[in-house]
Amino acid sequence: MDLIMIRALGFLTMGGSFLAISPQLREDLFFQAHKLTGKLNDYSPYSYIVVALCLFGLITISLYRSSGLRS
Repeated sequence: MDLIMIRALGFLTMGGSFLAISPQLREDLFFQAHKLTGKLNDYSPYSYIVVALCLFGLITISLYRSSGLRS
């Protein structure tokens, strides 16, 4: 279990440091996130329902896969 947490922390650290040293990528990422939130507001409240259902499905699939037997 500790190895999985270390790997996840490493991925987050590498992604964060890459965004810190690349201003063009950071600007593009923030611009796309701003556009996405604008689209979510345009189609509100249905877009929030769809996002919640997608997240619920993702969590369900993730928990289902991790509960299987491991050899």
